[in-house]
Amino acid sequence: MPAHLERNEKKMATIAAVGSILLWCASGVCFARGARLLGPMAYLTLMTATGVITVVLLQRFRGQPFADLLRLPLRVMVAGFWGVAFYTVILALAFGIAPERAIGQVNLLNYLWPVWIVLLSAVLIREKRRLLPTAAGVLLGFAGIVVARGPAELLRAPENPLPLFLALLGGFLWACYSVLLRRWRIPAKQGGTAFHFTLCALMAAAVAAIRGEWQSLPPVGAEALFWILFGGIGPVGLAYHWWEIGVKRGNVPLISTLAYFIPIGSTLLIGLLFREAMGSGLLFGAVLIAAGAWLAGRTQGSKG
Repeated sequence: MPAHLERNEKKMATIAAVGSILLWCASGVCFARGARLLGPMAYLTLMTATGVITVVLLQRFRGQPFADLLRLPLRVMVAGFWGVAFYTVILALAFGIAPERAIGQVNLLNYLWPVWIVLLSAVLIREKRRLLPTAAGVLLGFAGIVVARGPAELLRAPENPLPLFLALLGGFLWACYSVLLRRWRIPAKQGGTAFHFTLCALMAAAVAAIRGEWQSLPPVGAEALFWILFGGIGPVGLAYHWWEIGVKRGNVPLISTLAYFIPIGSTLLIGLLFREAMGSGLLFGAVLIAAGAWLAGRTQGSKG
């Protein structure tokens, strides 16, 4: 391939990855807004079903046979059940049941997953890292949660601790899944996005039935339809597709660095749509978490 065409392909792939980062910034807003319109599990069912259709169509457009979407190693199926399907269900539930002023904290607790990845990588795959920068990054991440909660709230029990716990657990499960995929050396094309989000839709539909959300489902108006389509086509469908293009053909160091801004971008979007959620320390806490994740994620090496 001529050099100028190769540079252009790399540029377009990088732009695609940036698009996926921007879409993922909107995930929390989708969960929070959709839950308030339809109920958290009913919304998640409809959103992920839309996402699965999008992923299948994109894969078919790329010439990948439908059977390949289901041809996954058993351990990837099991890990994906916990690390993708169950993670997404409990995260959507956390956003759905959290009071508006706690939505930002729920969002940031989920975004501790890069910090969990660093800690789990050391335990599960014996990844060697420089001790001081790694420790500083981990401490910065947890300090971000303290700052986001605020000094006045820190010593006071939360009004409803369940959504905070679910968000923390969700981020931990996603980190476990990510580290296990690295340990097992699973190729990106065998990630199983369509399969795992199909499981997610089925699980969410069952939980919605248990919670009585289908019986009380309001008419799906224009706003609810927008969030279903945007959430399914965007953060679930296109984002994963564009990300795969970006990490395979784009400027990976630049893409990896920009990905650390997702907690900041998602916090800003939540603040725009849910003013009550934007506490004084929330954005600064997001910056600390992003900085901690960047520092901890950049400290691979052989020195202890």
